Amino acid sequence: MDIPRLPSQEPPVTNERKFAGDARAFHAAAAVLDACCTPDKAHPRGTTNTVYYDTPDLRAWAEKENGDGRKRKIRARWYGRTEELSGNVPVFLEIKYRVGAARRKERAMSFAPAADLASAPLDDRFWLDLFARAAGRLGAPVGPAWAPTCLIVYDRLRWDDPRGGGRVSLDRDIRAPRWNPARFPWGSSVELRETVCEFKNPAGDPPAWAEEMVRAGLRLRSFSKYGECMQRLSAGTP
Repeated sequence: MDIPRLPSQEPPVTNERKFAGDARAFHAAAAVLDACCTPDKAHPRGTTNTVYYDTPDLRAWAEKENGDGRKRKIRARWYGRTEELSGNVPVFLEIKYRVGAARRKERAMSFAPAADLASAPLDDRFWLDLFARAAGRLGAPVGPAWAPTCLIVYDRLRWDDPRGGGRVSLDRDIRAPRWNPARFPWGSSVELRETVCEFKNPAGDPPAWAEEMVRAGLRLRSFSKYGECMQRLSAGTP
């Protein structure tokens, strides 16, 4: 199957920053965004599923933990509650580069059976073959050392920010229900107790509603779903 390289819906380079706080702040944060932004017309809400790939020495995780200025994430992503999907499902294979707050994302689309997405263990060859079909088209082939480490799932609301000229999302119920047993034989499912608001705009400046978000219980800071889940998996804590 020929896998198209997809044009991004965002500028080639965008700036992404985050507010994060306790899960109990979700409804107050959503109220701020309802008042200041407009719901995304195409996909105002949904479930995001992401399988993150990493090397045997966990290079991508180390880049995050060490605060490296340059980072790379490799992932396979699909949308919707997996248990409700059927047939062949669109899967987006992504390589995401970051330099400070600036990011660039290359993306290609493939299709995979919903049954495999729902049940294939993360040490199954299925996940390597899925990405191998697209990696060359992304301009940065991924070697066989890059294998799945964990699946992260969360529920997301989306808005457009008319004043800041960017996109905003609010995430909750962040969990890692599956992991690679070859990497984490002692692993257990992870649930994070955070609300995370991501905003992307050309300049990376704090949005006009930043103070309202702080009053809602979130603060501007670095937060990585992958990094937080990997900390728990490596320690064997839920």
